[in-house]
Amino acid sequence: MVVQYRSGMSETLDIEHRDLRTAIEFAVLVADEANKGKRSLPFPKELRAQFGVARIPTGALGQLRRVIEADDTFRERIAAGAVPELVDPVGILWLQRPSGWEGQVRTLLAARAADEDEADLRTALKRAEKRRVAAEQVAIRARATIVEQAASIDGLRAEADLIRADLAKADDVVGELRSELVDVRNEARHARDREAALRVRLDAIRADEVAAVASVGPAPQTQVPAVDVAELADIAGAARNLGDRVEALIASALPESAETPVAPLPDPHRHPVRLPGGVIATSREAAEFLLRSDAAVLVDGYNVAKLGWPAERLDEQRRRLLDGLENAARRFGTDITVIFDGSTVIGAHADRRRMVRVAYSPEGVTADDVIRDEVRRLAPGRAVVVVTNDAEIVTDVRARGANVVPSNALLAAL
Repeated sequence: MVVQYRSGMSETLDIEHRDLRTAIEFAVLVADEANKGKRSLPFPKELRAQFGVARIPTGALGQLRRVIEADDTFRERIAAGAVPELVDPVGILWLQRPSGWEGQVRTLLAARAADEDEADLRTALKRAEKRRVAAEQVAIRARATIVEQAASIDGLRAEADLIRADLAKADDVVGELRSELVDVRNEARHARDREAALRVRLDAIRADEVAAVASVGPAPQTQVPAVDVAELADIAGAARNLGDRVEALIASALPESAETPVAPLPDPHRHPVRLPGGVIATSREAAEFLLRSDAAVLVDGYNVAKLGWPAERLDEQRRRLLDGLENAARRFGTDITVIFDGSTVIGAHADRRRMVRVAYSPEGVTADDVIRDEVRRLAPGRAVVVVTNDAEIVTDVRARGANVVPSNALLAAL
């Protein structure tokens, strides 16, 4: 509410009710004291409603102002007692109304408005400064994130370079093994050929002896052929044994074909599951991400169990690992197969689980070989994750496009 005062015909003064609060509250206070002391100070009766009020409501200021302005006698009497300690300068001028008071009020109000504007400006500047500081902090965090991601990318690149170098070395080793296997196979065939030739020679010598004895009777000692038959038999047996051992070596190292020795090659149709940016392949985060994928997960049982619970008995290690894998299968919906060494281990087949498939290697076969066979058996288009710390298994299954999770990373995710 703004009230305009006119001085002559040229000047208009606007004063808001709130600018007169101290003067109005002073007038109510004086009237309240006069009422308590029964002093002879007439005051507008409308002021009684605010007696004893700690702070006059803003909505009541306008009515009280009009009552005071309508009673010049009361206003002039309280104006004589108005002091700066109780009433601000604008309120004193409004009560006393000396000559030229309107201009003085205008000057004071303008100064007050300027102070308020300056205070608002300072507040706005403080807020802007806070926003600037917050923006700088966000920028610093973003830069730190970028630096961290750059370092992670560099680490991944270095890891990729190492993997490429390992693959190149593996290719060289595969080539050498192929050449060695071809040479061994050829040596085995030559040994069998020599053994067959010795057999033919031995049989011919025996036939000649029999024919000679049958035709002329016992031959003199000097007419016996100068060939040690027992020695020939030993040579033939040694050649046969050598051939058998070489063939067994070739069969175990190269089961694919008896005629064409071909080492396992990377599966051209299976590709590793791509990890999200910034996730290290050996981390817990990578293990959880792969467990959530639709990949088939193969776990090297004792490799993980012995790392996780080295102080426990073997059966307790197996039980604790299977409990953790069962929970993981339920949490992530993962297709998990865990392979343990030794089907003849006591208690090996005591577990009955619905979510996790448990397999034990047959007698004379290691869990490593079972894992390799499982990777080969799965469809080429199916993603495969192998959990192990065995370096040989890691090399073989990666060549077939499988992801590898270290045993400690899986334990952290269980």
